[in-house]
Amino acid sequence: MANINVLDKKVYNRIAAGEVVERPYSVVKELVENSIDAGATEITVSIYNGGKTAIEVSDNGCGIDKNNLKKALMPHATSKILNSEDLEHITTLGFRGEALPSIASVAKIEICSKPEGQEIGYTIISNGGDESEVEECPCNTGTFITVSNLFFNTPARLKFLKSDKSEENDVTDMMARLVLANPEISFKYYVDGEIVTESYGDGVEDSLISVYGLEAVKNSFKISNYLHGVKIEGYVGKHNYTKPNRTYQTTILNGRYVVNSTIQSAVHNAYSSYLMKRRYPFYVLYVTMPKEVVDVNVTPNKSDVRFLDNSIVYGAIYSTISKVLDGTDSAVNIVLGGQETVYKSPQELKEETLRAEKDEVKVVLGSLKNSQITINTPYKRDNFNFNNQKVFEDKDLFLDEAQNQTSPKNDVDIFAENKRYIAELERKKQEAEQAEFAKPNKLEYRGQILNSYLIFDNSEDMYIIDQHAAHERLLYNKFILLQTTKSVTIQDLLVPFTMSLNGNEENFLKDKLIFLEEIGFSCTITDGILTVYSVPLEFVDINLVDFFAEIMEDYSFRHLTVPNVINEKIIMKACKSAIKAGMQLDKSEVDSLMRLLDGNINLKCPHGRPIAIRVTRYEIDKWFKRIV
Repeated sequence: MANINVLDKKVYNRIAAGEVVERPYSVVKELVENSIDAGATEITVSIYNGGKTAIEVSDNGCGIDKNNLKKALMPHATSKILNSEDLEHITTLGFRGEALPSIASVAKIEICSKPEGQEIGYTIISNGGDESEVEECPCNTGTFITVSNLFFNTPARLKFLKSDKSEENDVTDMMARLVLANPEISFKYYVDGEIVTESYGDGVEDSLISVYGLEAVKNSFKISNYLHGVKIEGYVGKHNYTKPNRTYQTTILNGRYVVNSTIQSAVHNAYSSYLMKRRYPFYVLYVTMPKEVVDVNVTPNKSDVRFLDNSIVYGAIYSTISKVLDGTDSAVNIVLGGQETVYKSPQELKEETLRAEKDEVKVVLGSLKNSQITINTPYKRDNFNFNNQKVFEDKDLFLDEAQNQTSPKNDVDIFAENKRYIAELERKKQEAEQAEFAKPNKLEYRGQILNSYLIFDNSEDMYIIDQHAAHERLLYNKFILLQTTKSVTIQDLLVPFTMSLNGNEENFLKDKLIFLEEIGFSCTITDGILTVYSVPLEFVDINLVDFFAEIMEDYSFRHLTVPNVINEKIIMKACKSAIKAGMQLDKSEVDSLMRLLDGNINLKCPHGRPIAIRVTRYEIDKWFKRIV
């Protein structure tokens, strides 16, 4: 047996660096998170040549005193935990004590810091792990760190770095996440001396605008919901505001930016019926839950987390976003704020009047509050119960001060009256919106253009309906209904289909056989062989090898009634069976289509395209310069 060697400090620090310091962006992440944990309210980051030449991070945090500067560069040295019990209640972003010594082992690092109240700052320099003595250094309160010549002593790592521009893009992307995760902190981010991102610590909306611009706010729903012990806030893109990749998706969990497959799947599946191929939803979500049900100590760089119960998190997020996108009644309680309008139509003027009346009521309520009258708003848990799972309980998690108080009986009567008045205004507003577009009354058919689009009007607005998209959505709804109500027609196979399975595949599919039977498949699994005897009539022409391969890869199969794979097949069937663009329809066919739609023209086809477009009289008048 070979001798067992105790590794030198420089060796094991470089090994740790391989886990923590992957590329320049990970250095920026670790240093900025240290600044955040230090209580900084202003953080400035500068990079040069993509971070390869130098990375500078300065903050106005609590600083490091002279006696602790050497300790800061020691492995497993941290101010954030003291004993093993602290690991059960982690409240900081970094806690392992690996970042600074790991960075110092593969770069030159200089730290200059001055705690508040200390007359002068002190500095220490480490060059590949060789440390200098602590010396005096003039600096402002806080900490200034410079990391230069990254991976100078590990050429194998250095040659695998990307181009300067690619590394810069990754750092810029990480800075965007850090700005969004900490909306109360002012950030400045410079690339080669030029400012790229600047936020002012004025809240979530300010951070979102500084990263993605005002357009992202205008095209997103601002949401807030509490379900199963999970609080979900932030911005989710509207139906047509999608992106070509996932880089526009941000999840902040208990103040920490994470990339988690459970949350990603929940959001994507909620959007699935509204997305076109190769398009992805835009969202910035702030998810808060009891720290006891989240394990953040999964990876060295803490980029992912593990939940006590994935299905609770999945169900809460999927349900919340589905309600918002589908426009259900409960979405009124989830979506915050209104939508900016380009012009003021008569209907919008009415809505402005309603809002003004509502604002007056708010003023009254505000004056009541300022008069020391306490309003009691009992906490209500949403009655949605996903898969009969338990919820994350934390009685003090999201109850504000007003919700924990008790109010006198006569004051409740005053509040109840005002609440009824506001509810009535909201009801009238909802009715007006539904009458305006969701189900327009007395649509008159005016003809078909380009053998693809149907033209209607109701004396106020014109509606253009895509005949293929409309019929495709109707067929999709019909097929989904057949699947979910177990009313499918079964087709026996002339020759049973067989497929060999490995151990994992066999165990996975055995648990799903009941579900497959419910939607029309008759299957058995014996000695690693899957045998299919019958399939739903809608799936007669599918490739069963590809179908079951996709089933075993589909994460949503564990959660949804109609998983992604089956949903895709239903979409394909609806698309092939629907009226095609280019087909001429007679009046009876148009009438039949509209009867089936029942006025619900504010829908999307299964691929995410709108089935109807409304053109207002106001817009048409502007086209012809009747309105300037």
